[in-house]
Amino acid sequence: MQTRFILGPAGSGKTFRCLTEIRKVLAVEPDGPPLLLIAPKQTTYQLERQLLAYPSVAGYTRLQILSFERLAFFVFNSLQKPPPQMLDEEGRLMVLRSLLARKRDELKLFRASARLAGFAQHLSRVLRELQHHQLTPESLHELAEQVHAVEGLSYKLHDLGTMLRDYLDWLQAHHLQDGDNLLTFATEVLREPHAPLNFGEMWVDGFTDLSPQELDLLAQIIPHVPQATLTFCLDQVPTERISWLSNWSVPRRTYDRCQKRFAGLPNVELSKELLARHMNRSRFLNNSPLHHLEQHWAEPKPFVDAATAARPYSLRESLRVITCTNPEAEATLAAREVLRFVRSGGRFREVTILVRKLDNYHEALANTFKRYDIPYFLDRREAVSHHPLAELTRNALRTVAFSWSRDDWFAALKTGLVPAEDTEIDRLENEALARGWKGSTWQHPILIHDNPELTEWAENLRRKIVPPFKNLAVNMGQQSNRPSGRHLAAALRDFWQSLKVDETLQEWSDAEIAGSDSQLAPPIHLTVWEQMNAWLENVELAFPTETLPLREWLPILEAGLANLNVGVIPPALDQVLIGAIDRSRNPDIRLALVLGMNEGVFPAPPEQSVLLTDADREELKKKDVELGASTRQQIGHERYYGYVACTRARQRVVLTSAIFDAAGKPLNPSPFLSQLKQLFPSLETETFPKSLDWRKSEHANELIVPLLRNQVQSPISKVQGVSALNKFPALAALRERLKHFSTTPTEESLSPELAERLYGPALRTSVSRMEQFAACPFKFFVHSGLRAEERKKFELDIRDQGNFQHEVLASFHEQLKTENKRWRDISPQEARERIKSIALTMMVSYRDGLLQVSEETRFTARVLTESLQDFVETLVGWMGQQYAFDPKAVELPFGEDLFPAWELELGKDHKLLLHGRIDRIDICRESEDAEEALCVVVDYKSSQKQLDPLLMEHGLQLQLAAYLNVLRHWPDPRPIFGVQRLIPSGVFYVNLRGRYDREQNRDLALAASESARKLAYRHSGRFDAGVLSRLDQRPGVKEGDQFNFRLTKDGKIHGNSKEAMETQAFAMLLNGVETSLTSMGQAIYSGVAKLDPYRKGTMTACEGCDYNSICRVDPWVHQFRVLRKAEEA
Repeated sequence: MQTRFILGPAGSGKTFRCLTEIRKVLAVEPDGPPLLLIAPKQTTYQLERQLLAYPSVAGYTRLQILSFERLAFFVFNSLQKPPPQMLDEEGRLMVLRSLLARKRDELKLFRASARLAGFAQHLSRVLRELQHHQLTPESLHELAEQVHAVEGLSYKLHDLGTMLRDYLDWLQAHHLQDGDNLLTFATEVLREPHAPLNFGEMWVDGFTDLSPQELDLLAQIIPHVPQATLTFCLDQVPTERISWLSNWSVPRRTYDRCQKRFAGLPNVELSKELLARHMNRSRFLNNSPLHHLEQHWAEPKPFVDAATAARPYSLRESLRVITCTNPEAEATLAAREVLRFVRSGGRFREVTILVRKLDNYHEALANTFKRYDIPYFLDRREAVSHHPLAELTRNALRTVAFSWSRDDWFAALKTGLVPAEDTEIDRLENEALARGWKGSTWQHPILIHDNPELTEWAENLRRKIVPPFKNLAVNMGQQSNRPSGRHLAAALRDFWQSLKVDETLQEWSDAEIAGSDSQLAPPIHLTVWEQMNAWLENVELAFPTETLPLREWLPILEAGLANLNVGVIPPALDQVLIGAIDRSRNPDIRLALVLGMNEGVFPAPPEQSVLLTDADREELKKKDVELGASTRQQIGHERYYGYVACTRARQRVVLTSAIFDAAGKPLNPSPFLSQLKQLFPSLETETFPKSLDWRKSEHANELIVPLLRNQVQSPISKVQGVSALNKFPALAALRERLKHFSTTPTEESLSPELAERLYGPALRTSVSRMEQFAACPFKFFVHSGLRAEERKKFELDIRDQGNFQHEVLASFHEQLKTENKRWRDISPQEARERIKSIALTMMVSYRDGLLQVSEETRFTARVLTESLQDFVETLVGWMGQQYAFDPKAVELPFGEDLFPAWELELGKDHKLLLHGRIDRIDICRESEDAEEALCVVVDYKSSQKQLDPLLMEHGLQLQLAAYLNVLRHWPDPRPIFGVQRLIPSGVFYVNLRGRYDREQNRDLALAASESARKLAYRHSGRFDAGVLSRLDQRPGVKEGDQFNFRLTKDGKIHGNSKEAMETQAFAMLLNGVETSLTSMGQAIYSGVAKLDPYRKGTMTACEGCDYNSICRVDPWVHQFRVLRKAEEA
């Protein structure tokens, strides 16, 4: 048997030679014994395309183009022996995760880490590395004893030996084999006596390195083939040792190992053939710069640029080095270079984009190439652990395991794989959040007492979506919620079938193909379906009889799901190939762009092991145990990859580096660029500009910035000449898109006719909504015009806490009213007890039990109750001593059926109808039979609030005074207040939680508890100074505690007492509120809806606004409306 080694440098035609020989054999004898072409898995499809590109080969059945994995199965099939039951990577991870949970207490060092997500993946990598180096559990325990002085390493080796033993025992007990041992089993089958194998010739091409398992399998196959050919990327037949720094060190090491391994085979004759360099018979035809680069890469020699008719490619045309700002700029440069190349007559498939690793570049390249409308293929395996099917499966199991948790339940529903529209699921989620539906709610019919129409819709939807999940729960329950792997897999298959998942995925795949610009739409959904079924098969294989509680299954299953990934079929059409240098195969490339030529990027630093550090490996090396590639070998790999990257193209190579990485961290140029400088001293490094000249644009998207600037800038600042672009029909689509990115029209308004249609002839709103208009007209328009609402949630927010306190106080008042008592008729202590009793009763039923859902809400309810007790105790105390007013009405609505709205005429047949609810109204009569009474309005707040004169002047704090105006204009106050006329006397905020000042220490804080409490509940607002004697009846008082005032020695209001106003000034305040509301109502009907938020100091109307995502105001550049006093304005 002849075994031939074909050697040659990059571009010398090694692959071409193999394919030529295969074509000749197929032409002579198309039906002979099978021919074998062994190549890396990711290149097999490309080789098929290359082979069929020649008219002499229209098709074939004799040739097998195989990866080593497929070669192993080919061996089993040829020998008519079934392959062993193999556990692939997902199954391996699930078993290791299960073993970590069981054996955690036996571990010395990894005990705490064993439960961490992702630890099984790290453990799997290390165990695989140990197995590849033929380390057994026993040898690991022996090593642990030998390095006992290094405590951390000794414990690690003990734990790794323990886990490896447990894993191997598991495989043996379940009659399974590890997927990594597939080649080993194929090799062993070939060693056993078997019938003669009738193979044709074999070619092995495209491998930089071969593992011991791959070498062993080849050694067993070679005796069964008439001739075997192996290719090596070497520029000469090795005769002497070479430096580890040489770019030939990696293929040389593989060559030496193959020669040593195959030389000992019986009846095998080794021969060597060198494909020498020759410019006219290589990849670099007539391209002297690239030919020189390949020839002298290992030992740089200066190049002399001398383009001639026979060699037309100059250095500038063949090789460029460009510095860019960051990876995004590199991607942009690459896109521009591709478009230039195609416009000059090239094809997209003749271009490749190469990076050392795709992790840092794939998103930038994908986004940029989409923007430039460049067809591309990204040669990488896509993670699908969050594909809708994986998410459905994961969250369905969590739903069952965790009593139908809302987050898990809706995460499953939102995958698109349940029989409901997305809008229906969104609406159902909104209702669930607002009404607190969770857990057992979904197991029973939905009933909404006050909304039969909503009940019918929700119940119909529940009946449609719940059964598959309920059946899954029933299947789990039949196993006492301790299913085995076999039962779990069967239940999930039934679950998928009930939802018709396979049909939905087929529909998605068909839709993608129909809607794709390319005729090659990768059927990823169907591939995921296959992967998920394989994942279930792994569950059945690994855990056929093991039973576990469902909650313990979840991390085991997640270990397998998290590792799911799919490969996509390589391009068959005209597409740019984007890939990593160590993975992608690029046949017949004219232009190669190599990105990321930076130190620490390319060459890449050695990969760091998480479980075994470099120090651990050095310590093991002292014991003659060398794991993985050494640092020198890794450097050799990187130098070889640098050589390969720069020699892929046959016409032109562009290398780019970045000044900063994606996170803004500075980067240094790659040492490969220094090597290029030695090869080409005259090669200049170009700089890619940060901003592109629009006149040199390669694609319409590069005109977006100048076109946008011309849309938003003043005529003086506009870019000259850009406006002329609007005449080009080719840019019509781009101009249409840019309309949506124009500056937010701050001055835009509605027509009066449209405003009337939107609001009706009578605008029914509240004072707080009118304050919204004063803050920003656009905010009012979105809320009151477009009726945009916040999502309601069943949670105890600040508003609900305040409403609870309001309802308790209202119930307190009504209770006294029923007993024909006033607040002042009971003692402070009795008032305190009544509040407690009312609050405890109300906690149970408030908002369907919202205050009882958790310890947190129960604690909050107690705190709210205690603050109310303090407040009522303090207020009743004031009533018994100084406060002459009595609460007469609480939570008084106006604008409803029984009580009229406050109506303001706006002219032009328009009205403003204000509705609302007044928290509390206190009145004071001179005598029982008096026909008029002083009245004050008290507004409860959950935090401290004060009236600001500037905000009141600009209509931003009108609510309190407006409520007093409502009472002033009340048509008939007698039925409620018992008087003919109400005299406005004051408006006040009161903080129901109290505002306590800090003291120096705890003793001082407790000592001043009574006085501090009075100050904590001090009322803040405005009042008529003429009624001060009724607000505070204490004789000789100089300073208020319930109200904020000070008196001079002669009993007059102190100048600093801003809250006390003269009677005339107080009346003007109320009249001004009415005028402001009328003015704003007229502005609304005139169509004012402009985006005009105010600013007062550092405070703006945009803070806490719910509509920021709609208006898109940028607070850094927006010109806010600054509030100023009238005289300043």
